[in-house]
Amino acid sequence: MSRKAMSRKALITSAITAIIVVAAGVFAALGGGSGEMPAPVCRAASSGGGSGAAPGGVAGGDAKVKVAVSILPQAYFVERIGGERVSVLVMVPPGASPHTYEPTASQMRELARAQMYVRVHVDFEEAWMPRIAAANKNMLVVDSTSGIELSSDKDPHVWLSPRLVRIQAEHIYEGLAKIDPDGRKVYERNEEAFLRELDALDEEISTILAPVRGGRFMVLHPAWGYFARDYGLEEVPIEVEGKEPSARELAALVEAAKADRVRVIFVQPQMNPRTAEVLAQQIGARVVTLDPLARDWPANLRAAARAIAEALGASGGGTAHKARP
Repeated sequence: MSRKAMSRKALITSAITAIIVVAAGVFAALGGGSGEMPAPVCRAASSGGGSGAAPGGVAGGDAKVKVAVSILPQAYFVERIGGERVSVLVMVPPGASPHTYEPTASQMRELARAQMYVRVHVDFEEAWMPRIAAANKNMLVVDSTSGIELSSDKDPHVWLSPRLVRIQAEHIYEGLAKIDPDGRKVYERNEEAFLRELDALDEEISTILAPVRGGRFMVLHPAWGYFARDYGLEEVPIEVEGKEPSARELAALVEAAKADRVRVIFVQPQMNPRTAEVLAQQIGARVVTLDPLARDWPANLRAAARAIAEALGASGGGTAHKARP
């Protein structure tokens, strides 16, 4: 082989080696070096125009402000205010309970890239918040319940009250404006629009529930206390301090349900409905699902209001089950 040909062959070999080295580096960065692809994280789903995201913001995924939240309804609030400027990491996936959930390793890694975490004081937060904060010391932690007077049992379900969500929205706006000052005007416009929507939703629910004001409705898990308080209702839970009732307590519930002519017991998909089903069989009631963690938050509250109104006799010629003195 000629000297010229040998030189050309050496150049080709060097080029191929360089390409292999670069490719190996890219593969390792994507997780190939450990033999596995990067683990997925649970993100708030987007469905185009139906996602509720407000207009205006940053174009391109890399430029978005990364915000972590505990539950799906919070993702809705953040997206209404943040619009296209934010991307949201949801810690508790659909179907899981925020009372018992434990974050995955991939979620904890993803938190290292978040710029803000919005708290709502569900049980898993109380157990995991020190580790969540330690995962990213530069992450702004926003307590969305600050300024809200919680019930005596420290019920965390404040997101089910449109009136209390107004307070949460203000905290979210302030947090976003702090970490992304360039987007302040966008966040301000979006928050104002969101607050108007909350007022309209509150008025709509008040109208739906007005005929049954003063009524009592039975639930498995006490998630709807703030909602009930807002609209002049009383929630009667089967669980006692988060625990299933004893035989004596269950017998008392049966008598109370019969006295109130309860025909519907509400359960939620994150919890075992067995106790509610047993009680329903004893009093001849139906078991109906209300989801306190549904992604489409405003539609879910409207549906809940209609279901409660129907259960209390607002349709079909029945009478509301009024609170007993």
